[in-house]
Amino acid sequence: MHGETVKHIRHPVLGPLAFEYSSFAVDGRPDLSLVVYNPTTPGDAQRIGALV
Repeated sequence: MHGETVKHIRHPVLGPLAFEYSSFAVDGRPDLSLVVYNPTTPGDAQRIGALV
């Protein structure tokens, strides 16, 4: 399935996080797809960045 939606996870340290989820087909490879997760809010992005 390809498309976009929001995924919610509960991280053991950061607590609840929301990500925009996008899935794309890979040209010439029907068995593969590319999935991209982006934090939905600047606050989520900052909390994730603090782990790095």
